Amino acid sequence: MFGEYTPLMKTGLMEQRVARGKAVIDPELGLQKWCPDCQEFWPQDTLFWSISNYKPDGLQGTCKACQLGKKREKRNAA
Repeated sequence: MFGEYTPLMKTGLMEQRVARGKAVIDPELGLQKWCPDCQEFWPQDTLFWSISNYKPDGLQGTCKACQLGKKREKRNAA
């Protein structure tokens, strides 16, 4: 629960995502990222998103809850 952080993004990426509706800036929670699977906004930090060295914002494309749900579905299907 401690040690979560928000990876630094490249210049202009935050503005692009806000303009496209893929991110919002909440006065209380700060920057929030859109999860395409659950279709909800979640705070853009490592508590809600897994780290990815290949994504421009440093975080996976889907939230941790959706990733866990997919893993459970695969495990139960086997």
